Amino acid sequence: MASNAQAAKANQEPLGAPEPWTEEQLEEALEKLKLLHIKSRELRTTVPRMLEPLGTKHASRQDALTSFQTSIASAATELRDFRTLYTSDESKKVFDQAKKSRQAEPKGIKPWRARDHPGWLDSEEKGPQ
Repeated sequence: MASNAQAAKANQEPLGAPEPWTEEQLEEALEKLKLLHIKSRELRTTVPRMLEPLGTKHASRQDALTSFQTSIASAATELRDFRTLYTSDESKKVFDQAKKSRQAEPKGIKPWRARDHPGWLDSEEKGPQ
């Protein structure tokens, strides 16, 4: 009986440190996280942009309704895009790897601060290197 309990416990615990990622994999993961972070920051202005047509003068009620419907559709698209990116298999792999890494080495992880990286919001395209 004791050996069964030990075997079950061993199956629940991760075996050693996570498999290390290559530099290329890490850079790709950082780019995915950067994009996810940018998209999440953009969501902060979704509701004000969605309500903006309600505060402007329109020629007719139909124009006001059309403008409002367009802004709602745009907001829904932004939310859908974020949800798709956040729940993608690639994002899940990155989050799982980060979780394993934190479990293996929980000390010495410094918090990321935007003020330390002034160009973080730039989503430049990588060219051939």
